[in-house]
Amino acid sequence: MKKTLLFAAGLFASTQAFSQAAFPPPPPKVSPAAGVIDMHVHSHPDVFGRNMDDFDIAQMAKARGMRGILLKNHVSTTADRAAMVMKIVPGIEVWGGIVLNNAVGGINPNAVEWMHRMYGGRGKVVWLPTFESDKHVKTLVSKDAKGLVVAPNGVVTPEMEAILKIIARENLLLATGHVHPEEVIAVTKRARELGVKNIIVTHGLTNIPGLTMEQAKQVAQMGAMIEVCFLQFLTGSNASQAWMTHWTNIGAKHVAQAVKEFGAGSLVLSSDLGQTGNMTHPDGLETMIAAVKREGVSDADVDLMMRKNPAKLLGLAN
Repeated sequence: MKKTLLFAAGLFASTQAFSQAAFPPPPPKVSPAAGVIDMHVHSHPDVFGRNMDDFDIAQMAKARGMRGILLKNHVSTTADRAAMVMKIVPGIEVWGGIVLNNAVGGINPNAVEWMHRMYGGRGKVVWLPTFESDKHVKTLVSKDAKGLVVAPNGVVTPEMEAILKIIARENLLLATGHVHPEEVIAVTKRARELGVKNIIVTHGLTNIPGLTMEQAKQVAQMGAMIEVCFLQFLTGSNASQAWMTHWTNIGAKHVAQAVKEFGAGSLVLSSDLGQTGNMTHPDGLETMIAAVKREGVSDADVDLMMRKNPAKLLGLAN
């Protein structure tokens, strides 16, 4: 009788443990984001609202078993910050770079030269202009606004050419920022001619820069990788925050389509998270992985897009 009661109690407890459909499932023993490199991380210190600082995200990413994070800031370099974070949070790799907005002199070869020389050797990425690019201000400010350009009429400017030569010489990663689609194509073409090995098209399929699938195919055929960010899974007309409604929604179905169109070998999935009110970077990555897998994207393709391709872009061994 006693054994029967114990069995019944155990069965009841087991049923209760597995019947809570209205609650999150237990955390996995191994995070789906283990080994992932997040190529698009925003954090404090910043001039825009962020939900954590560099050390917070590094500790959180390390706890999930992630391989590394790439710090991005629209107004200041992050190579120095990356070096400091690696000292304070050992056991995870951290990289930084420079965004070519007006705060660093715009399309400024000297700024790029100093960035990659920063102590620690963590300065790896050069982003083209973002919120001050001509494409960005014409899309989100005014059609008559004028912003920074890198290849007007499809011709790379002398300053941009000089920066591409530095990127090629130092084996840095070129990220295309928020420039016009035609500029993305022109810069990618010229970069390859000058010997730039690694190029990523920053959230290429959303409205900024707004590449069509054919344009994305074109730059992928030149050897660039197209980034898709989890932040764009959350944007669009029904977004939870007003500023997010200005960005086109690009979700898991778009990722699945892109995999079919030009292959996972030409795609990178990252978070672009860190904004006040949004989920954490590792949570976003885990949610993104689950979403694309529901659309039929294989584990092998996820591994390419979130582990192997980022490692290749950063010049790491897989």
